[in-house]
Amino acid sequence: YEQHKKGRIISSFSFKFKQKKQPQIKTKRDPNTPDFFIKMTDAQRHLFANKMSKMPEMSKYSQGTESYQEFATRIAEMLLQPEKFRELYPLLEKNGFKL
Repeated sequence: YEQHKKGRIISSFSFKFKQKKQPQIKTKRDPNTPDFFIKMTDAQRHLFANKMSKMPEMSKYSQGTESYQEFATRIAEMLLQPEKFRELYPLLEKNGFKL
């Protein structure tokens, strides 16, 4: 506070207030648990599908004599399905996908 004087007499006081910071509410979720509702852009989906098509771990998903490009296109379509996305998520992380 401040005192304001006129001569020897205190004529007024002025008070200054500072607002306290509000505590930030943090969401309580495990940071290692993937959120499967995150949308990937088409460019991201095709980029990671292209990388994944060349991985040996993905061989169980390939069909016969399809090329890497055809396989990548099919993987990109698989990434649109939530159950397939959950299944392929560890491989996405291995290729550098971050939430």
